[in-house]
Amino acid sequence: MATDEQDLTKAVLDATRGDGVDVVLDHVGGSTFAACLPATRVDGAVVNIGRLDTAETTIDLDALSYRHLRLAGVSFGFTRAAELGSVITAAGEQLLPAIADERVRPLIDTTLTFETADTAAERLRSHQAHGKIVLTVP
Repeated sequence: MATDEQDLTKAVLDATRGDGVDVVLDHVGGSTFAACLPATRVDGAVVNIGRLDTAETTIDLDALSYRHLRLAGVSFGFTRAAELGSVITAAGEQLLPAIADERVRPLIDTTLTFETADTAAERLRSHQAHGKIVLTVP
């Protein structure tokens, strides 16, 4: 929802009559993470999942404290070994059926061959990818 033309916090508060949303799943980080806090309802939760922008941010502690928000960080790339099994099991039981019946559709940015993995890596590093990059294996 955040774009150069639209203020994320204002758009969310307008859409929710000033209440904010119950839960935010932030895949972007950076200033977008900070904008999520005042857009979250009192006693709501903000979960950072990704850092497509940057890992660093500056937040308004009043937006955090006065709204009594809960913050959590998740990193699937560095999941603790004890948790990985339950994540994979839940994905198999809940996510795969939702993908099969198209309730969840992955956003594919590009499909490349395995031989061009360096192009895929550069696309990710430069923040050009908007969605997943699929590498095909011969």
